[in-house]
Amino acid sequence: MAHETFGKIVAALRKEQVDFATGRRWSQQKLADETGLTKRIVSKIERGRQARLEGEVLQGLASAFELTSLERREFFSLASLSADKAIVRADLDHREVFERAWASLSAIGLPAFLMDTFGNVVGINRAMIAFHGCNMAQINAAKGSAEGVNLLGLLFAQDAPLRRVLGNGWHSNAMTEVRHWRAMTLRYRHTEQFQQLYTALAALPDFPIFWSATRERLQDINSRLHSHVYTHRVHGPVGYTVFTDVSLSDHGDLYLSAYVPQDRGTIELFQRLAVTNQQALPLASWPSYGY
Repeated sequence: MAHETFGKIVAALRKEQVDFATGRRWSQQKLADETGLTKRIVSKIERGRQARLEGEVLQGLASAFELTSLERREFFSLASLSADKAIVRADLDHREVFERAWASLSAIGLPAFLMDTFGNVVGINRAMIAFHGCNMAQINAAKGSAEGVNLLGLLFAQDAPLRRVLGNGWHSNAMTEVRHWRAMTLRYRHTEQFQQLYTALAALPDFPIFWSATRERLQDINSRLHSHVYTHRVHGPVGYTVFTDVSLSDHGDLYLSAYVPQDRGTIELFQRLAVTNQQALPLASWPSYGY
């Protein structure tokens, strides 16, 4: 990754911060004050003209932006100026990566889904569809929305079934997914694709509130592993842990998430849901976003 790209990401992160004294987005001077750098150095970093990005400088920026552990990992990796194409082996075909992930999605006897780095749901298995009570009319409606079949779009859309069926578990699910989405998309925060998707999501009820609330850092996100215990509006009390596996390719990452039950009742529920055909249903194209 070039210095210029990293600089654009720093600028994008700066503009996300709000000075509560003035209600305005952070200026370069405000970031300089928060990090102990000079405005000249901040300007050079954002323009990609600062050749040396020392650890102390990066730590100061990460602390000023209040990045979680997962976000800091992305941020420091970006500063190494390594791109996906340099990290992933040249002989690893992205089509092979996708086929393996898709085969796993179809074979898992648990509710599961596959998404890309932007949170777009590439595919979903039948157990997940049954668990959330979705039908093809609702899925097709999501495909035609501004945000597309996006995980956050499915969570925050006013008329989406997830708001209804998740019951008292909706809030924890939504907060967790927003925090993970911030880390997943950090390397693309400066791109037009991210801005378009964020604009579409920001128009949905409650999303801006949750996006702002994650800045409070009430809980550091240092793992993609998270658990939920709540009363499902259709299936009653459920408890499960979401396990997420990441497949790397030079065309972006793929995230395969599966719900692993925590109690006997949820085990029996998932067994009933998995009785039907587990063939995965494609929802969005991959790779996308200019890869």
